[in-house]
Amino acid sequence: MVQGWTLLETSLGSIARLKDFQEDVKPEDEDNKPEPDEHWPNTGVIEFRNVTAAHNPSAIALHDVSLTVESGQKVGICGRTGSGKSSFVGTILGLLEVTAGKVFIDGMDLAAIQRDTVRERLITIPQDPLILIGSVRLNADPAGSNDDDAIITALTKVGLWGVLSERGGLDAEITASSLSKGQQQLLALARALLKKGKILILDEPTSNVDAETDGTMQRILREDFADCTILTVAHRLNTIIDSDIVMVMDAGRLAEVGSPQKLLKVKDSLFSKLAKSSGAGQE
Repeated sequence: MVQGWTLLETSLGSIARLKDFQEDVKPEDEDNKPEPDEHWPNTGVIEFRNVTAAHNPSAIALHDVSLTVESGQKVGICGRTGSGKSSFVGTILGLLEVTAGKVFIDGMDLAAIQRDTVRERLITIPQDPLILIGSVRLNADPAGSNDDDAIITALTKVGLWGVLSERGGLDAEITASSLSKGQQQLLALARALLKKGKILILDEPTSNVDAETDGTMQRILREDFADCTILTVAHRLNTIIDSDIVMVMDAGRLAEVGSPQKLLKVKDSLFSKLAKSSGAGQE
């Protein structure tokens, strides 16, 4: 039951705009696909080779996308509504059908791996985290793979343990309505810390939080996920200005890729135009 809900958040909840496409994804009959090494992915290199992907045969979402994300790179993904930024990460999570080309993680073709395995091995922090009706312990560590000390350490790091310990600690029952939006995001961050991994996918997790919570999250992402490859789907460009590279999606195509600071200096670049319209990157 818990694993099912965890996969639901990873595959549907983490990229909110893709959840409407679940009915279009073909049934996943993948029992014969081999299990990758238990440490996979251990470097976090992501490669798209001429990838075209679709929600269904009549709805192409990505067109001939090629890109290599190196181990540990911090990548911002931006573009106007409907540009394909969520489809890019959705393709990694197996929410779209790859109709041409291949996607690799650490040299392994994702088509040869069960989709549930891919989703289990990647870390996602969604805009609207899934909060289970149950204990703090269950919500922080749905897979039950950490001891109480590790859970408390993670909750302390994100600044939640003080308030949760007053409510009864790890055994306290919580629901989404008993936590503020900021507390929900911090709980999702603690969950990510406990899950561990080399690839982290973010869907603008700080869009609904206050400045203090945003600062806490950004600090932890910098310090505790420094060695991780991070993909951030951005709706506010100021959240990805410090990325190593940004991807600008347009009509399902990778229109631009490069250093955000360099692209800002190119007057006619799509990124520069997006930044100007949003007020990002301006002093």
